[in-house]
Amino acid sequence: MSNISQIYDVDLKLLRCFCTIVEQKSFTAAQAALNLSQSTLSENLKSLEIRLGTRLCRRGPKGFKLFREGEAVYQAAKELFASIETFKQKASNINQGTGYELFVGIQDGIVENPSARIHDAIQRCSEYYPNVRFRMEVMLGFQLTGRVADGMVHVGIGLVNDQFPQLTYEHLFDEQGYMCCSDKHPLFAVPDDELTLEDIESAAYCNRGHLEYYHPERTRHGVTCGDIGLGIQSQLALILSGRNIGYVLDHTAEPLIAAGSLRALRPDLVRIVNPVTAMMGPGVADFKLARRFVDCLVDVHMELGQGRVLPRPAFATSCGTLVERDGVCTVVTSGKVAERFTPNAPMPSRRSAPSPERQVADSAPTR
Repeated sequence: MSNISQIYDVDLKLLRCFCTIVEQKSFTAAQAALNLSQSTLSENLKSLEIRLGTRLCRRGPKGFKLFREGEAVYQAAKELFASIETFKQKASNINQGTGYELFVGIQDGIVENPSARIHDAIQRCSEYYPNVRFRMEVMLGFQLTGRVADGMVHVGIGLVNDQFPQLTYEHLFDEQGYMCCSDKHPLFAVPDDELTLEDIESAAYCNRGHLEYYHPERTRHGVTCGDIGLGIQSQLALILSGRNIGYVLDHTAEPLIAAGSLRALRPDLVRIVNPVTAMMGPGVADFKLARRFVDCLVDVHMELGQGRVLPRPAFATSCGTLVERDGVCTVVTSGKVAERFTPNAPMPSRRSAPSPERQVADSAPTR
């Protein structure tokens, strides 16, 4: 299959282009990500296929499709890049991170949160490593956790994802969101004392398709299955259209509520609280620069009083509805109790995956 007896820099360049095409799932998106013309990208892929002696994917009017050989090359390339990254980290540890690049991924919607003090952590880390070069990118939640798990991102700042138990987490602060509708939605004019949970549950809900975390039962065909929005801004656009209701983070919702274009639906009952964390994969456990940055993140959020834990909600998790009874929140799904936990329990700072008994309360969606 392969004509490669030795790997050169140009091979690494071609492989990185190919991996980007696979991860973006299209040539057009890969062009934007790599800042390359379509002709250059096509030529790079053709050169790689000649080097390997096999076709990797289909491209053209019918769209992009990865062949079995392409999947094998992609997985092997990820292992290769992870090994290179491990070597760079160990070399960086020898010279205390001098001149090294730290790749930090941030989940969308977090930078704008008033509780986020990422900029202070960057400044503090720079005092320890003056020559460090930060590379930062905003990503969707499933992209972030996947790349952190693969070792392609050194440190992630986002919500806990229990599908990746190999990740380690450090709590930074809690974010809060409300179930909202726009002034174009029928529920906007219904008074709070007349608005019931049944009204909210029967409305079309803006979900995340197969990535939906809070209400997976509402992604199926039916009246309550609304439009699909991947990312905070996509969901907000659909909610503001009046076609759907959906969760909006409080720092995003509040100015829109004040302007009269958005309304929180029964915030006394319907609310989400998610822990925002700093996360690392097992491949960077011994990378001193990454660990130092995580320590800086934790320290600045605690010192500045932003590492607070908000009260746990009375409604909405991955399992269905949270109803508070006698000081205990019960998760009800399909008419039966799924799990119980004590509300307002803090999520501790830790370097391990969330414990099973806390996953219902603390696990976060892939948005």
